[in-house]
Amino acid sequence: DRPVGADLVRLLAACALAAPSKSHLQQADIIDVRDPVRRAAIHKLVPGMPWMADAPALLVFCANGRRFKRLFERRGLPFANDHLDGFFNPVVDTSLVMMNFIHAAGATGLVGCPISMIRNLPQRLAEILELPERVVPVAGLCLGYPMYTREVVPRMALTATLHLDRFDATDDDIAVDEFDRRVVASRTAMLPSTTAAPRAWSDERAQQYATPQRADWGRFVREAGFDLG
Repeated sequence: DRPVGADLVRLLAACALAAPSKSHLQQADIIDVRDPVRRAAIHKLVPGMPWMADAPALLVFCANGRRFKRLFERRGLPFANDHLDGFFNPVVDTSLVMMNFIHAAGATGLVGCPISMIRNLPQRLAEILELPERVVPVAGLCLGYPMYTREVVPRMALTATLHLDRFDATDDDIAVDEFDRRVVASRTAMLPSTTAAPRAWSDERAQQYATPQRADWGRFVREAGFDLG
């Protein structure tokens, strides 16, 4: 419940936006959502995440393809690269900016929880944030000071994710099975004996994505003005 001031967020944003940018195009923007009415409206889009309502700060990281295209309009020039790469580049820029923000926040004692679920109802979110054409939300970020020490979240072994000279998926299934065992063992050690046995990572992820999600995302992006051809 410790507040996160707007001045600190502004400082962290300056650090974050110093991230590498494709061709120095600077196609990432951050919205610091302070208005309680807008925050409540955003939270209604993802009611399964109650911590969004309590977080001291809520940010939305946006891919901005508008500013660069506007340079051509002001010069009366055709926008020759209006295709999938024109969407991909702002999204990558925005991802780098959000990661930079998380690292900078960590240096000040803050922790963050990225939220991709804000894209579940992108048109409604765009209305709440008054996003113009060619600006789309990539992810939200709840920000605050931790109430307790967090456990390190495990990751898959480098034998699966670090490749030498060429992509090699030969042992990918073995790596997933090994990771499942490690996750179950880690969770078992932290749980009381009366708690049901924890599930494997692959079982959880398979269940999570067993039903369609954000099937209208491509339509929203196209309606926002991006050509994905």
